[in-house]
Amino acid sequence: MSSERQAVSGVVAIVASYRPDAELVATAALLAAQFEHVVVVDDGSPGDFAARLDAIEATGARVIRRPQNAGIAATLNAGIRSADESWRPDYFVTFDQDSVPVDDYAERALATYRKARAAGRRVGFVVASSYSGHPVHTRGEVAGLAVAFDPMQSGFVIARETIESIGEFDENLVIDGVDSEYTARARAAGLDVLVGAGCDIRHQLGRRDPARLFGRPLRVLGRQFSYNYHSPQRVYYIARNGTTLTRRYLLKDPSWVLRRLVEESKAHLLRLAFSPNRRALARAMGAGYCDSFRGRTGVMASSLRRRLSG
Repeated sequence: MSSERQAVSGVVAIVASYRPDAELVATAALLAAQFEHVVVVDDGSPGDFAARLDAIEATGARVIRRPQNAGIAATLNAGIRSADESWRPDYFVTFDQDSVPVDDYAERALATYRKARAAGRRVGFVVASSYSGHPVHTRGEVAGLAVAFDPMQSGFVIARETIESIGEFDENLVIDGVDSEYTARARAAGLDVLVGAGCDIRHQLGRRDPARLFGRPLRVLGRQFSYNYHSPQRVYYIARNGTTLTRRYLLKDPSWVLRRLVEESKAHLLRLAFSPNRRALARAMGAGYCDSFRGRTGVMASSLRRRLSG
């Protein structure tokens, strides 16, 4: 990124951090060249990461150190509130710590905003077009612009008026489904969730493990078959929050909910079929489903965490 590039006025980058690596220091410096302000919110990293956070702060970013881990929603909301109190920006752009946007990400996203608004559309937020070369899934077009299906929050370009209209991220979900819920909530309010043309992000994709059948690598059409692995604790939140979203938005947007259910069910089936700790994953799923129907939200109970860890 050129050091001569002028930061886009009225746009603040909010970065969620936990146990940051050295790359985040470089990323913070790159973001500072593109965005008027950068806020990095650390979600309760251990004390031995203090020096790394100091290095991030030395790039000119504001660093907020949260005392304990509270999840992605609370982390991003803390950054948004801090930026709002200090600078009252027009737009907030949310990032994971392992995401690096193209040099002119903000300009491209705002161009999508302007085109949509010129066509009379009400825009909730604009999202990334791809992650490390993988295009985001869409669900049609409006005004010649792609509508995002179920985008990741890293790269959300959210207008101030959207937050004033529909609120912040749902902290009760903690992690997993936070971005999906915000997408569904925006659409329920009549707002478009659009793909920003050319808004590419380099992003570390989740862990994929090779599938094995009877101890041998499973190959399909000559290619190694793999699946997304998550720990039992993560699977609990995926199951719980996915069920909560289904119950919350099924009648409001049935096609979106059903498509999402299909994708999530396939991922669960693959985990149960090929994960080495499939029994723990099954217990986590069952606990998540039960807690959703019981109306339980927030951080999982410590007793359940211990059982899943064991």
